[in-house]
Amino acid sequence: MQEVIFTEDQIREKCAEWQRILRLQDWIVSVSIVRERDMGMENTMGTINPTLEKRMAKIRILDPVDYPPGLMEPQDMELTLVHELLHLHLWFFTESLEGPLHVAEEQAIEAISRGLVALARKEAYR
Repeated sequence: MQEVIFTEDQIREKCAEWQRILRLQDWIVSVSIVRERDMGMENTMGTINPTLEKRMAKIRILDPVDYPPGLMEPQDMELTLVHELLHLHLWFFTESLEGPLHVAEEQAIEAISRGLVALARKEAYR
């Protein structure tokens, strides 16, 4: 796996593309690249804060400057973006999950996002 890093403009374009693919076009989603200190959580590659009543969400993607060295995989902003967008489909069901159920939800979203991104990239190379 290779590093996938975007500029602010590129990540916004990818967000619009993935909103279409994931059938989330009716959401207003802002996405930004932020430093770890501004993420609101430690040890995370991305966060999402939805306002369900307005179908609006704010996604924060970790700035490459703060990506921890020595991780098993290089940073992939597209994968993180898709992961965060998928949370919107499940938020009503999973918002209050804790412990093992929260871990299971994160693992499922991660598996789905990896599969979707892999398919999209395979299509791009044909």
